[in-house]
Amino acid sequence: MKCKVFLINLDNSTERFTFMDEQLKQLGIEYQRISAVYGKDLHDIDIAKVYDPQTNLQKYDKKLNLGEIGCYLSHVQCWQMIIEQQLDYALILEDDSILDPALMTVIQHINNLSADWDYIKLCHGRKPKGIVKSIVLDERFSLSTCLKLPASTRGQCVSFAGAQKLLATAYPIARPVDIDIQFWFEKQLRCFVVRPFPVIGTDLDSDINRQGRRTHVERHHLLRIWQKVKFELKLLKHKQHLPSLPKIQK
Repeated sequence: MKCKVFLINLDNSTERFTFMDEQLKQLGIEYQRISAVYGKDLHDIDIAKVYDPQTNLQKYDKKLNLGEIGCYLSHVQCWQMIIEQQLDYALILEDDSILDPALMTVIQHINNLSADWDYIKLCHGRKPKGIVKSIVLDERFSLSTCLKLPASTRGQCVSFAGAQKLLATAYPIARPVDIDIQFWFEKQLRCFVVRPFPVIGTDLDSDINRQGRRTHVERHHLLRIWQKVKFELKLLKHKQHLPSLPKIQK
């Protein structure tokens, strides 16, 4: 398998880089650092090329801050590199992650899967999500389908086909990248989840929050309720389209 590990890190987040570098070296994982897009450095003309406020409020209940736009663009860079370098897949990590010592074992399991997957989530959100079907990878880890994907993009594997689908639906940016991927049915993504999660969060303050607190942004509460109802209905509609689990080839 031709695969790489990408670490997304802002140039001025040197402590986070050191934190992640030490973990990855301890696990013997070679990686490539991806210079994250700092939203506050973006010019209005650059933002206008990738972000449309009207589309944003059609699909999400509040205006995105510069950090959220920068975070999305940082992941876009990784997806583009998967295509440009003709990778089978990449493990994409954000720099506020604690890595399970068995992460390399999980990667080996992914190498042994058939290629019919686009996106494998390795991290959790704030709320646990229900499992629909699972296969056992070993005595500890399993791979599952979930109707509702966990939020967070601290850790995930993205295949070549997955990168193509994500890039095709990236613009205009309308939701934070972790929320956008929860709409897997819009992108026809074949998504799976590894459990227990080999990548977990830290108590480090979010770089996104430091560029504008999500909690301080005006929310459109009635719009939020309506969008949530529509989301739940679409999930039920697409439940029958959940992908089949990949096969273990070795």
